[in-house]
Formats: sequence, structure tokens, C-alpha cells
Amino acid sequence: MFSKFLVVICLIFINGCRSEESATYTAAVVEVNPLSEGNTTKSVNEVTKQAIDIIESIELDGVDIVVLPEVIFNRQNTAVLLPNTNLSYCDDPAVDEVLRSISCAVRKAKKYVVIDLYVKVKCSMDDQSFCAYESDSTNLYNMAIVFDRNGDVVAKYRKYHLFNEDGVQQTKTPDLTTFRTDFNVTFGVCICFDLMFDEPAINLVDQGVKHFVYPTMWFSEIPYLTAVQYQQSWAYANNVNLLAANVNAPSIKCSGSGIYGGRSGALQVIVSESPATKILVAKIPIDPAEGNRLEAQSNSNPNTDSNESSEMILFQDDITEYTVTFLDFSRSLGQSGSVCNKAICCDYNIEVSDNGGLEGKSSYSYAISVFSGHRRYNGINNLLTGQEVCSLIACTEMNTKSSCGIRTSPSQVHNRYNFTKLSLKTVLPVTYMKAMPNTLTADLLPLNVKEFEYKISKIKEHYVVELHLNVPKSNLLTFAIFSRDYDKDVITNGTESSKMTTMITFCVFSSIIWMRCSHYVNH
Repeated sequence: MFSKFLVVICLIFINGCRSEESATYTAAVVEVNPLSEGNTTKSVNEVTKQAIDIIESIELDGVDIVVLPEVIFNRQNTAVLLPNTNLSYCDDPAVDEVLRSISCAVRKAKKYVVIDLYVKVKCSMDDQSFCAYESDSTNLYNMAIVFDRNGDVVAKYRKYHLFNEDGVQQTKTPDLTTFRTDFNVTFGVCICFDLMFDEPAINLVDQGVKHFVYPTMWFSEIPYLTAVQYQQSWAYANNVNLLAANVNAPSIKCSGSGIYGGRSGALQVIVSESPATKILVAKIPIDPAEGNRLEAQSNSNPNTDSNESSEMILFQDDITEYTVTFLDFSRSLGQSGSVCNKAICCDYNIEVSDNGGLEGKSSYSYAISVFSGHRRYNGINNLLTGQEVCSLIACTEMNTKSSCGIRTSPSQVHNRYNFTKLSLKTVLPVTYMKAMPNTLTADLLPLNVKEFEYKISKIKEHYVVELHLNVPKSNLLTFAIFSRDYDKDVITNGTESSKMTTMITFCVFSSIIWMRCSHYVNH
């Protein structure tokens, strides 16, 4: 009788383990510091060999899916011709060496792999009505390609929101690309600047997609748009799993990759301020709503790699049109009030403790910064995006607006003010928007999701949005309710291009930019 009881207990235990195992999958993102520029055949081959070594590395043993960054393999002038074949790329000797060798490496490693590169597509094979390059009858795209465990291509996605990518075509409408895996997960695909828009990413979320692969080359900007800061904000607000792989080139403001489990926040995240290739691995819940089961793993390895000689100097947002009110904690350690800009107001309630000054060190001042209107992008003359912001941001000088959104070297800063209470509240009109909690510390990492509380509710024709700090913090750079209002996005005629003064963030992919910055790449 006792032996039967033990058998039952063992079966329950085994089934429980199997249930736990089936409820998750293991994912990896790789922040790659490319060995070469990808602008010659030789350098393309060097980066391809680097990628193969990563795919076949023992660090990825047991991983189900791997995401590599955007356009590390090549430039526009070395674009790969997309083959027209029914064979696996690995089995077809006529296929370009990059695609064929990656396909074979994936087959050997037996895992799903997502890469991104510039490709040429024969117009006769393309589903677009245009043919951009009549000389060879091709169209040029920034394309993510997904391989299954056998090295077969199961998905292709053409980046829709281009950013200074000379000669690269935009499809007439965005591809809504998904692929299904053998571990019962359907992934959506988007690339870099796409994450700032409703198409295709929010379209896919609205269709029920809960998992995203995301190659990127994101150039970080403070106070609101550093790489992992925005990645976590977007994944949290949409309650989706996001596998974000960024290029590592710290000297050109490019680093920040992570694996995000919806409302559980960052499961693994890295910002490397020194040139390095980093592999991040995490178990992810198949259902993001079940993410709390992985509570102990959430933010288990958030980190920055930095040294004094190689800290990133970030782009700075142009906050000229923001309403900025400085907080004078020397007069009162408790501050409350409301600051307005055009259509929105930002209510704040703040208490700090004062650690006092420290000789030889500077300390941040703080301000409430509010904005409602259009965001401009340097180099894109015909695009304005809708944006609403209610925030606390750090400034290097009291009462100097231009000093806000500048990061001082952490080794030179004394965190004088410890926030013991911090609450923000704003009311937004009901439009097609996405409001997000947006946080950043001096380590260039977002807050752990347990460290803040975010609430959004709809009351009649308005959203009421609140953001509260749950634990004392002394190294804050940004604490914000950040909203993208897609209804406000407009295409202009480009006549205001001379006013484009904003130093830009995101994904500057053109060959010209890369060539200018190539001497920063770690060889």
C-alpha cells in the first residue's frame, strides 16, 4: 500500500515538472560587437564567421530561440541576394554564402535563430508593384530572417519604419509577420524603429501576439529613450514577451539588450559601456500573464559593464518645447503641485531625504518636465510623431533647462537626494495611444518592476494614468509616464526640415553613418 502511495506521489511530481517545463521556453539574445564593418566581401565573411561561432557556442546549449542584432552582417553595398529556391539554404550551393552558412550552422545547433541583414529581392519575386533598381531588377530591404531548427527559413520580415537607410525600400503596407515554433509559441517580428509605431507591432499585439523577436541597432537618448529603458516600457505596457538584441558599439551610443517577460519586466538585461559581445539567456513564460511564477528570476542579472575611460555619452532630447519646473529641495524636502503643457497637466507629490553635499562631487538637481505635441527626428524631414510626457528628470544644473537630460559620469556624482515618496499623475485624452511607465537610473537601467506601481484607467473620454515609486531611490535619472499618441502622427511636406535640431536616438543605419563611425568598432 505504501509503495503504491509513493508511485502516485512520484507521478504527481513528474507531471508537475513536465507542466513547469512546458510552461516556459528558453530564449537568448546576443548583443554583438561586430568584428568588421560589413562593407566589403571580406568583412561580411568575418562577421558571418563571428555569428556562426555564437550560434554554435556552448553558452547556447539548451536554448530554443536566439536573436541576433540588426544589420551586423552587411551594408547596402554588400546586400545579399535573396534566393528563389525550394531547397533549404544549407542544401543549395547557389545560395549566397552568408545565408547558406548561417542555415547550416543553425541546422547543426538545432535551435531557432533570427538574423537581420540587407537583402536584394528580384522584382519578379517581389510582391511590391515598384522596382527600385532597374539596373539589376531588384529591390533592397532591411530584412529579418527566421530559421527553424533544421535551418529552414520559416519567416521573413521587411522593416517598415526606416531611419536614414539610403536606398532601402519601404513596402506599401507593413508586413504582419509571425511564425509558429515547435514549443507552441507564435512570435511577431519587428525591427528597431518599428517599435515606436502602431504598425506593425501594435497591430500584432491587437491580434493577440504575445511574443516578439526584435533585432535592433538603437542609439540611446536621454531622458526617455535609452535602449533598455524603452524596451522594458514597451513590453510592460503591452504585457508581451520581448527578445531584444542590440548592436554593441558604446562609443557611438549603441548598447542595451534584454529579455522581457511582460509585466514581470526584465528577466535578463545588459548595457555595456565597453566594447563586448554579450549573450543573455532566460526562461520565459509561454503565457506572459503567468510571469509572476518566475518572480525569483526577474531582474536576476541586470547589469552595466563600464569603466571610467569608456562611458557612453548619450544623445540628448531637445526639450525646448517642454514645460520644465525645477524642484528646490533646499527650501523644502516635500514638493507637490501641477505643471501643464498645452493639453495635459502633470500632478506630482514628492518627498526626499537630503544626504548632504560631498566635496569634489557633483549632484543632480531635479525638475518636473511636461510635454504634449509632436516629436521631430533629425534627418527625417517629413515625420512628426505624437507624444505626451509627464515626468521627473535629472538635470546637471539648477534652473538651467538645457542641462536636463545630460548624464554625468557616475564616478563624478554624489546622489544627494533620496526619493522616499514619488508619485505622478496625468489625464490624457482617449485617442489611439500607448501610455507606458518609463524609468531610468544612473546605471542606464530601468527600475525593477517591483520598485514602481503603474495604474491606467479610462474615465469617460479620458485616461487617468498614475506612476508611484514603491521603494526609496537615490540614483534616478528619469521617472515618467511616457505616451505615444499614434493619432497625432503626421507626414509633412518637409518644409520644416531646417528646424530639425533634435539629436537623434534610434536606428541610424545608412552606410554613410556607419562608415563615419566604423573606427569605433572593436576589431
